[in-house]
Amino acid sequence: MAQLKELTAAFSAAGGHRRYILPSLTVAAGGLLDFAMLKFGILIDADGPFAYLPFAIAIAIAGTMIMWWLLDYAASGRTELRGIADTERALDELSSYFDEGSSQVFNAVVESDADFEKWQRRRAEWHEKVQQYLQVNFGLRERNIFRNVILTQSVQIPGSYNDQHNHGRCLLIHQLGTIRETIIRYSDLAAKRRAESR
Repeated sequence: MAQLKELTAAFSAAGGHRRYILPSLTVAAGGLLDFAMLKFGILIDADGPFAYLPFAIAIAIAGTMIMWWLLDYAASGRTELRGIADTERALDELSSYFDEGSSQVFNAVVESDADFEKWQRRRAEWHEKVQQYLQVNFGLRERNIFRNVILTQSVQIPGSYNDQHNHGRCLLIHQLGTIRETIIRYSDLAAKRRAESR
């Protein structure tokens, strides 16, 4: 009884409740055809070995439908899990970019013009890497949110070498925030999809 209940639940998840209708109609049609042929003696001998052949064929067809839908559901589930795993790997890599931007770019010590030029190059390289990664793994929308920053007013950040350095760090704060929001949003989505796939 428990195994039948599990199979029924699996089929409901695989095909939806509406897909019960087609196998049921197939079995019912086979039963009615078998009954009519036996009652009116059409092609079937009631005492012969093939008396219930139409009904048996209908059950076989219905069973084939159910198995096909269950196999399709299993294949879709594996594809879904692969997609979740790919998203989680992409988030891990994005987290490393977040850490790099925070510790090695935003918090980099700049004490001279030479340091500032080096910092600008490092920031530009990081910015290019991140926006390309976002476009490839999360789409154009996420890249544009990261790339297009509008600052109405810069705040004074302690440790900034000059106004340009301060402005660049203000931009970095905003961009690091967008990366963090992307990580949180897609992590929640991946967790939800993984829970639904169980």
